[in-house]
Amino acid sequence: MGKIFRLKKALYGCKQAAFAWQKYLSQIFFKMGGKRHLNDECVYLFAEGSGWVIIGTHVDDMFPLFNREGRALRDKILATLQKHMTIDNKGTLSFALDTKIERDAEAGILKISQPVYLAGVVSEFNQENSFRRTPSSGPDLSEEDLPTTEEEKQAVAKLPVRNVIGRLWWLALISRPDIQCALHKCALWQNKPSRLLWRKLGYIVQYLAGTPNVGLVYKRPRLPFSKENPLLSAMCDSSFASEPQSRSRFGWFFNVAGGLVSWDTKVSSRVMTSSTEAECHGLVALGKENIWQRDFQNVLGFFKNFGPTLVFQDNSAAIRLATEYKVHKRSKHFGVEFNSFREYVEKREMEIVHRSTDELAADMLTKSLPADKFIKFRDMVMGDSAMQDFFHPQSRVRGERGGGFPGLRSYDS
Repeated sequence: MGKIFRLKKALYGCKQAAFAWQKYLSQIFFKMGGKRHLNDECVYLFAEGSGWVIIGTHVDDMFPLFNREGRALRDKILATLQKHMTIDNKGTLSFALDTKIERDAEAGILKISQPVYLAGVVSEFNQENSFRRTPSSGPDLSEEDLPTTEEEKQAVAKLPVRNVIGRLWWLALISRPDIQCALHKCALWQNKPSRLLWRKLGYIVQYLAGTPNVGLVYKRPRLPFSKENPLLSAMCDSSFASEPQSRSRFGWFFNVAGGLVSWDTKVSSRVMTSSTEAECHGLVALGKENIWQRDFQNVLGFFKNFGPTLVFQDNSAAIRLATEYKVHKRSKHFGVEFNSFREYVEKREMEIVHRSTDELAADMLTKSLPADKFIKFRDMVMGDSAMQDFFHPQSRVRGERGGGFPGLRSYDS
């Protein structure tokens, strides 16, 4: 036709639809007296007397959180929204975004898991009867594992590697930090598929098949918060020169009120010259997350003067470098970014405490571990078996059972 049409109204599915919807929604909230959270533009804050309401948004889904005195304010907000749009009130939140939310107010336990979504992934690859105790096994991927003949390259090119990684990543992002490291190692090779990469993705799916009801469990915290019982705590670890091209891997967990709220694992952007440098690099990354988490809590205003974030680390040299302003010939090249972390420590925004490697759960974000150690760390950060089984007393993490992942021939055209 040779014409370009200008839309007068955003259509669902268009590139700018989500932005237009968020802009429209925020204008309504602002007129109602709401304020947007400075650190997260999808969170809105309302207050009236002693009542408060926090609304989190995800596209056209809204999740209100309120105290007892804020119930009337919540109802008023919903009534106002209904004048501008159709609202489908689902009541108490129990399922959203492929995520199951279970809670027992009397026991003070809340659990987040994704059993339905997980079952769909497991069923798609016919792995219902194949279980593993850990999501990874054997040596890491390398250039030597890549196909060499044209026939092999054409065969592995048909494997839905990106599809599997994308499906699993949603689990790792929401409720399954226990697969984060193994999945990230696979994702680094998605542009160079191989038989071994496909097999390792199969290990992750088989591990999930054996742990269908495992999720993040939160328990009502002990009050008041103190140095021995901090509101904010974290742990960080690194694996020196363990990645291709002698890069190092680091990972961290971040807790609020004793519950895991964020985690990550990454590969260093450059070669580290020592294990201490690798640990310091990880601490710098954790420091950035700490800034955001502390600002987020400050804006919410629930806790005042909650003290420094307690950070657990197993490298004594890294702890000394972070707490002592000394120049060493082996560390003077660390860069400006590490001085920023020292500043966090000096301002009492972070306090680093030594913890032995055998008790540092962040180790599971840096490398493959023996099954017993992996399960120990998983229970430490996600909730032990008693807490995992609280809502499913008959559920048990199943043991090892072999099984083949769909072979290359399953994807022949």
